[in-house]
Amino acid sequence: MSAVRRPAWSDLPPSVRSRVSETLGGRVIGSAPLAGTESSGQLEVLQTASSRWIVRAVGPEAPVTQDRLAAEEAFLALLPDDVPTPPREWFVDEVLPGAGRWVALGYRDEPVRPPRDPWDEADLAAAVELAIQIGTLDAPPELPDALDVIDVGAWATLAATRPAGLSAFTPWLVDKVEHLADIAGHAPEAMSGKNLVHGALRRESIMITDHGWDATSAHAVDWFMPSRGAAFLDVVLLLPYLRVDGAPPPEVVLDRHPLAGVDPEALTCAVAAVAGALVLGSMQPPEPGMPHERAVQREAAHAALEWLRTRLGN
Repeated sequence: MSAVRRPAWSDLPPSVRSRVSETLGGRVIGSAPLAGTESSGQLEVLQTASSRWIVRAVGPEAPVTQDRLAAEEAFLALLPDDVPTPPREWFVDEVLPGAGRWVALGYRDEPVRPPRDPWDEADLAAAVELAIQIGTLDAPPELPDALDVIDVGAWATLAATRPAGLSAFTPWLVDKVEHLADIAGHAPEAMSGKNLVHGALRRESIMITDHGWDATSAHAVDWFMPSRGAAFLDVVLLLPYLRVDGAPPPEVVLDRHPLAGVDPEALTCAVAAVAGALVLGSMQPPEPGMPHERAVQREAAHAALEWLRTRLGN
């Protein structure tokens, strides 16, 4: 999955560079992409005379991403102190002279990197364990219910509307939509809970720390849609995207990283609900500044449907 190219530090408007330098407490004297993000420009390491920061800046070309960063800033204030995320030190959301609205955030400079591309076994294990770890945390009561964030009624919508593109996913869907709607209808029992759900774990939202001796751990960014739900939900949401990235099939991953104490029927219901949400979501118009989002969603939908067929045995 390729991310939208973000501007590097040298590409930013002067008013943006001035405002970020002011926030950092000194003039930026050096910059370079964070290792592994050279092609996407997602993160830049900035050096002042006294400090180093990992910075992300988003301009008016990506208003949805700006809103997500603003939402993340609000949600981070609610999350538990032990949530696995890199230390975030500052946040700017302003309309700047001659540049429009810019949102920038700064992480403390620590030895982190994106997952390797393609995934290797250590990074894949760290990503899945991250999803499992997040699910062990209690969600703040202020967060929305996961059933209000994930469109668990997507199959029912698709059954009622029968959009023209539905059969293009796979002929298997043609006479299965009502059955899948019935399965997803059990989501209130299968997917409810009081555990923390990140809701948007992808390659781009995972940062890896190497500890030596081939040991790695993972941290999550992009906390723009956390919720309360079942402890295993982030694993279900993540595995289709990992599959698109070249990871083994979800059932193979789960054999290596089992979900302790999860009812198999509840897991199948969650896979069905997530697959439906991906299928329906991929049929919507693209959001501003995110031209590739629906195509990626469609790939993830295919991966989720393959997983669902495996679990249903057909």
